[in-house]
Amino acid sequence: MGTKIGSIGGGNIVRAILSGVALSNNYEENEIGVFDLSSEVRAEYKAKGYETYKSNEEVVANSEVVVVAVLPQVMRSIVPQIKSAYSEKNVFISLAAGITNQWWYDNIGKDVKVVQCVPTLTAQVGMGAYAIDRSNTVNDEDYKKACDFLTSSGIVEETPASLMQEVIPIGGAAPAYFYHIADVVVKEAVQMGLDEKTALHIFAQTMKGSAEMLLNSEESPKALEKKLLLPGAATLAAINKMKELGFDETWKEGIQACVAQARNLAKL
Repeated sequence: MGTKIGSIGGGNIVRAILSGVALSNNYEENEIGVFDLSSEVRAEYKAKGYETYKSNEEVVANSEVVVVAVLPQVMRSIVPQIKSAYSEKNVFISLAAGITNQWWYDNIGKDVKVVQCVPTLTAQVGMGAYAIDRSNTVNDEDYKKACDFLTSSGIVEETPASLMQEVIPIGGAAPAYFYHIADVVVKEAVQMGLDEKTALHIFAQTMKGSAEMLLNSEESPKALEKKLLLPGAATLAAINKMKELGFDETWKEGIQACVAQARNLAKL
């Protein structure tokens, strides 16, 4: 596409995003550059054909779209490097939970262009789901550059900036829920005598199909659930027992705990 992409940080989420982008063939590896404090991580990207930089300043100076993929508590420490190198050509995709547009204005400059983004690890297989919001300084051309990059590994859903913390448990954190449930389900299946690999394949494929049904059906999640909750059915027995043990409340409390922690991180 010709747009130079840079990433400050090369951890798991960047690996996932770039793996998904590679599946799309929309960008050549040499159009994407990475800086990470770890020389081993830099070497890993270099071996795959990506450009690697020696500093955050180099990333910003040599990129149009800059993915900022560091922990919220690290953001303040990299402000001097970003601030010294950024120019009007840069649009930043900020993955740091809780870091607002106002934070960027206060610390980098009132004209800085930011697309807030909550990513998902599922970008690794080209099925990312990005909740994004652009600052009022981002023009349509820059916004398209950022969106083109993100949609190369998933879908984009515009989300109000005021709800960026609230969307984290719905998207960014959600794969962990699924993996946790899968671990419990598969272990129980093995206890009952099923082969571990077989159980994992059946459960994961069923969940994959269930997700496709949610995305492509006009029926609500509750309506689809009701189709399986027939009187006397084994599925109904399972749901009733989970509710009895506080399943719904556990999920609600977990979601709220995730949002609260995201807000706390923004204060660091």
